[in-house]
Amino acid sequence: MRAARSALASIATAVSAAPLAHASFLDTDFYCRVYGCVIVHDGVSFDVYDNYIFATGGTVPSGSRMIPWSGNPVEGTGAVNPVFTGTRTEGFHTPPASNQGVLLGFDHDGDDLIDVGVADSGSGFLDAADVLQATSITQNSRLRTLGTSIQRSFYLSSRTDFYLSAQVFVTGGENELAAPATLSSVVFDYGLTVRGNDAGMAFGSNATNGNYRRLGAYSDFGGLFGGPQFIAEFRRSIRRRAADELPDQSIRFDYVYGFEDYDLSMGVGELQYRIEFDFYNR
Repeated sequence: MRAARSALASIATAVSAAPLAHASFLDTDFYCRVYGCVIVHDGVSFDVYDNYIFATGGTVPSGSRMIPWSGNPVEGTGAVNPVFTGTRTEGFHTPPASNQGVLLGFDHDGDDLIDVGVADSGSGFLDAADVLQATSITQNSRLRTLGTSIQRSFYLSSRTDFYLSAQVFVTGGENELAAPATLSSVVFDYGLTVRGNDAGMAFGSNATNGNYRRLGAYSDFGGLFGGPQFIAEFRRSIRRRAADELPDQSIRFDYVYGFEDYDLSMGVGELQYRIEFDFYNR
């Protein structure tokens, strides 16, 4: 399952899984019941991650990656995409053109709010048609970015305990900003919504939070570079009891990220990155 890419001015996202169906397989499928499985979906499509290794037999060892799709009669067949939090709309973002960037402004009083900013021409990005108000720079002035925070979600159910991992990759061309060290300026936070209704899809009525626990201290993308990191554990099944519809047995995983702190010492260029989520046997 992957959440795809972002940039200093462009932020896009994707996850990974097929038409949303009856959830009865969580209650009746042999491999889910006996060995455990995790379901990820976006309110339309779903994917199955199994603890049973269909290719060789046996089960995934503790701490190892669960098997996506595999030979289970119940398989995902499409692509699960993260949605705008609170909706079922795919969370893609229009990237900037080559001559555009993030809107900037100056914080003069140290409250992390922009006091003097750019009058945007309507594109939503910094370009030659924008106008920066006249201002005086002092030793307390700080350059701030505007409106880069992105909120995305996907839905989870399970018949097992498991770890959720995240990994960030730097993508795109080479330039001063396109460096792993810059990822520490991309803030990151996450959590759960156990029950709700998104665009007419009620979820969580037959689900628990899976005894969810955050792992590590990940507040930015810097710590997620270089390999999968366990960011959460679910110590028991999310599915609480049998239900006819998958959303009833699902909860929503919410995450937010954005390039919030830029200064001129970072140089120029474009930072493109991709975040991928995955599931591991606990």
